[in-house]
Amino acid sequence: MFGKVARMIRHLEATGVGLPPDHAVAVDAPDAHATDALTAARRGAYAPARALLAATREKADWPLRDESVRALAEIAVDDAAWLNAWQAESPDDPDALVVEAFRRVAEAWKVRTSAYAKDVAPDQFRAFLSLLDDALPVIEAAVAAGPGDPVPWSAVLSHCRGVQAPRNVFDDCLLNALTCGPHHLPTHLEAVQFLSAKWYGSHKEMLDYAARAAADAPQDSPVRALEIVALTEVDIETGRKERRPRKNGGQASPGADRIDEIIATAQAYSASRPPEDRGARLIRNHLVWALNSQERWTESLDVYRSIGRYATEYPWGYAGTPLQAFLQFRDHARSRLAASIPRNGTVPAPTVPLPESARSRAAQEIAYVPISPQRASQELLLCGATVRLAPAGRWTLMEAAPSQETPDKRGRRATLLRLDGLARVAETAFDAPQLTTLVAHAEGGDSQALSVVSKGRTAARHRWAGPGTTPSQEIAQQHAELFVAAAGSGDAREVARLLRDPGEPSELLIRTLATLGLPPLPVGFGERSEVLAGVRGATVHQARSLWQGMKDFMSDDTDPNPPLQLDGR
Repeated sequence: MFGKVARMIRHLEATGVGLPPDHAVAVDAPDAHATDALTAARRGAYAPARALLAATREKADWPLRDESVRALAEIAVDDAAWLNAWQAESPDDPDALVVEAFRRVAEAWKVRTSAYAKDVAPDQFRAFLSLLDDALPVIEAAVAAGPGDPVPWSAVLSHCRGVQAPRNVFDDCLLNALTCGPHHLPTHLEAVQFLSAKWYGSHKEMLDYAARAAADAPQDSPVRALEIVALTEVDIETGRKERRPRKNGGQASPGADRIDEIIATAQAYSASRPPEDRGARLIRNHLVWALNSQERWTESLDVYRSIGRYATEYPWGYAGTPLQAFLQFRDHARSRLAASIPRNGTVPAPTVPLPESARSRAAQEIAYVPISPQRASQELLLCGATVRLAPAGRWTLMEAAPSQETPDKRGRRATLLRLDGLARVAETAFDAPQLTTLVAHAEGGDSQALSVVSKGRTAARHRWAGPGTTPSQEIAQQHAELFVAAAGSGDAREVARLLRDPGEPSELLIRTLATLGLPPLPVGFGERSEVLAGVRGATVHQARSLWQGMKDFMSDDTDPNPPLQLDGR
């Protein structure tokens, strides 16, 4: 056991080559062509959405149309005023109708939730079915208004699944959908769900359907690898009580004799597409799930590199919050590969082209710690991190200080604890309830973030990265209340409004910190590293060995604060 741990610590950093940092990963990030329309919708204007969807319809760009319609519908679930205004002006507009159809369906499924039927309360079921009944005329109108458009048929198929439509009704609807778009991936995904064992079919029926659809698809279509999605459904259903990567997952289930073949097909499709390719995202996320289940860690990490920044809601939503699950499974693959490498061996080099995000600059971070620099240094003694501390009223500002570290001496504790960000440092060092810490992040691109670390864990993390990353009103309010509690001041309603604003990320972070009554960010934050180096009173807490840290911690009970190194830079 100790040998495995030692190997894991020794090789863990090398397994991260080519992987974008945690903070850069997003779930279902919107297409760049849709960002203006999503931003405008968040702010109550529908003209850009109308122009976008009209263009997708005229060009028959069904993937972008489907993705944009779903994203707009999710926005309308929270606030439909802009959509109502659009429909009032143009009641027969096929684009407004299809967004309204998806909004109605999304609203119904939100009430039901994705839980298994046995876990859904009777009143939830009644409300769900009532909403679906109300949605049917709108769905039918959207289909009628868009002949030849496969997108409204996805709403039809989702409706069929919700109301437990008879098989002949579903088959007729599926045929109509495939007539409009025989290789439209969302249509096939709806069919896979309906035919799965957890809904109205069986593993065999679902896998057979996926195999037929894949065989008929063009070589460059993601439908070519549809079976990997069906394989996830088999794996989830046969082991749904386990929410972690499993050894030899699914080998006793239907399709076990074809697992290697299905994975190979998905790998071939992934290899044919460039890193972070939009069309390959869903397939790659399901592929890495299958590789994890088979404990094929080297291949798994190569697919993670191809995924880059772009996680998808599923399959990770089956294991919890999608982003957290994606990162946890990725960490698990890294640690398992590292532990399998002989002590004097080397981690296999990446065999895929690295995405641009893997070369992006590291995040710049400032932590707000609610204690003095001397007390913060005391808490950091056993942590193994080198940081710079600067007084700011009742707060201490903290940043990483790599320039003060001994070259090539990261330290095994820092590697084991994954001290690759201030949130991780705070989780390790400031675990007492009264040491709740806020961390501001500039993420190397245009995105900014704010985290709360409390009692040894990150309790909330909000990321501003434009439209598509805007949280629901409920989540924004929850996070706002945590931010206000951590800061000890501020208006939670105003903070929630700022969290949902799709505007310029750096401006929103600055305004949020001001609303919380926190000291302003140091000059140069987000533009250069170690911005506290020139701040008056800044000191450096130097990482100690575990033995030296314990000695310093216990050296003098009457003066527990260790001496800090004055920043001479």
